[in-house]
Amino acid sequence: MTFELTDSLMDKILYYMENQDDVWLVNANDSTVVGSSGLDDDLDAERSDSGIYYAIPEWSSDDGFQMLRDFTNNLHSPLAREDLKRALNGGRGVFRRFKDAVKSYPEVERKFYAFKDGRMKARVKEWYNALRESWGIEKLASTEGEDSDDTEELVLDDFIFRAYDSAKDRNDIALGSALVAEEYRRQYSLELGEAVAEMWQRLSAYSFPEAKFGFVCRSQQEEFLGCLLVSFCPSSSKTLVLLTDFFVVQNYRGLGIGEELLSKCLFLLKNQGVQWFLISNTIISDEMDTLLGRIGFCKLGSGYLADLTKLFF
Repeated sequence: MTFELTDSLMDKILYYMENQDDVWLVNANDSTVVGSSGLDDDLDAERSDSGIYYAIPEWSSDDGFQMLRDFTNNLHSPLAREDLKRALNGGRGVFRRFKDAVKSYPEVERKFYAFKDGRMKARVKEWYNALRESWGIEKLASTEGEDSDDTEELVLDDFIFRAYDSAKDRNDIALGSALVAEEYRRQYSLELGEAVAEMWQRLSAYSFPEAKFGFVCRSQQEEFLGCLLVSFCPSSSKTLVLLTDFFVVQNYRGLGIGEELLSKCLFLLKNQGVQWFLISNTIISDEMDTLLGRIGFCKLGSGYLADLTKLFF
């Protein structure tokens, strides 16, 4: 007997796949999921011969652990990735430690549950297609990308990107910039850390907050997450801007926010007739260095320069 894999049945199967208390079966008569321990043995055998009951796909603790490891290894948020790796390497209680650790990174947590849902649904669809093949029915066609394990999703729906407003954003940006400076102090020892932090803050102080423009990123709950601001350089210029502030708060790095901020700012500047974008006297991560080169920025001494008339983004 055949049955249809409806959304409702899919949800039931996903729920029981992680329940190890019984052997769970799909009843093809009514598309329910039942435990084998609650069935009459004789009736169970009779109906199994008729193809009424089908054991749902197995999802063991090994499958769950491999899923956690795959998610962590493919995560592009460095701080979250290191915390999750520590959770996975702690011995007993790994699943609880992982869930506790991922809660500290709300957007990573959201991505994790989407990743888990996709991985388990892929297992169910593989199982169901094997059944369809045994029934002599054509397999279900996969929708492009529906079973992807990619953890990097578009951030436009997850975050709010707005034009910089000095009155509303300046305090959050000042606090965020100070926190980044403190990171540099901890990252580098003694005088070097102080020097790097001071140079970082001097760049932000190149112009008054009112003279800057660009974009900020906030969560759906209006929490400040990052910014990219520029200022005309010199102040009388109309064709060259200098990067003054560009950072993402620590727990949200690696989620695509920085790239989206840069893309929006470049698009704005190009439409306003600005030709040159200068990055000077700041620290750029290896990932951002690769992105700048891909977009078309050229090295200028220890900094970067882009001719916006020649960029494509």
